[in-house]
Amino acid sequence: MRPTPDATTAGLTPADFDWLRKLRGAKDAKRFPPPVPVAVADKLCEFGCVTPDGQGGFAITDRGRGALLEQRMRDAEER
Repeated sequence: MRPTPDATTAGLTPADFDWLRKLRGAKDAKRFPPPVPVAVADKLCEFGCVTPDGQGGFAITDRGRGALLEQRMRDAEER
């Protein structure tokens, strides 16, 4: 059984989501991503939200984009 997106991202903090937003913004703007702290990068890689980009940085994955979408939907439900 495949875990739901909520279960796979339940351990992410608001700061982790902020980093995902920064990486997504850099990718969407076709800019180099900002340097991500090692502890944050390790955690996001562990959750499958980012991958090394081969240039010393990290790129957001489809799972990372999905996690941001899920977070946005949860925030909207709470309002």
